[in-house]
Amino acid sequence: MSAPVSETKHDDGAPPPAPRWGDRLAVAGFLLAFLLPMLLRSTVHPAPLPGSPGLLSQLHGIACLFTHKPDGWSSYYVQLRRADTQQWVTLDQSELFELQPFGRRTRMHRLLGAWKAKPSRKTRHMARWILERHASLHPEHARPDAIRFTRAWMIPSADAPPQRGWAHPDWFAVPPQRRRVIVTYRVDELLADLPAKGDAP
Repeated sequence: MSAPVSETKHDDGAPPPAPRWGDRLAVAGFLLAFLLPMLLRSTVHPAPLPGSPGLLSQLHGIACLFTHKPDGWSSYYVQLRRADTQQWVTLDQSELFELQPFGRRTRMHRLLGAWKAKPSRKTRHMARWILERHASLHPEHARPDAIRFTRAWMIPSADAPPQRGWAHPDWFAVPPQRRRVIVTYRVDELLADLPAKGDAP
């Protein structure tokens, strides 16, 4: 019969080394910066904690998952207006942003949501990129004279749940009080910001 397994010891008989101060500080930082604030958000304070960095608040929100019931959901649109018709046409985002992650939200949706659905230098750059991308995909189309980002939000109803899964509604089918124009750009102004060919970037 073999001898019982004894407690593991170092060859020299010395006790295991104590944790280093850097290791202790890393654990303490994780507890203070992530675990304890996440516990607060998941129990007594579902909103982002005051003074918390944006990225940390996002991580807390992901870790806590669903701490409160949303009142509705947003949809974002990119629309072009042509000089000959003066009508706004909603572009198909699937050909501009091919990757559609969970929740049927395109990358544009995620970016506009992260940018608080407000005009900025970032929305200006994205509008310019969409114009160039759309022109390369549809060279047969005339150049539009304006581009805009819009937002609509829907309030779910238990009496009329979505059929066959939820989908973004048509912009013009949403009641006007639940639609908002985020920003509108004139195409000639956007293209005027581009450096001329041959110029250094």
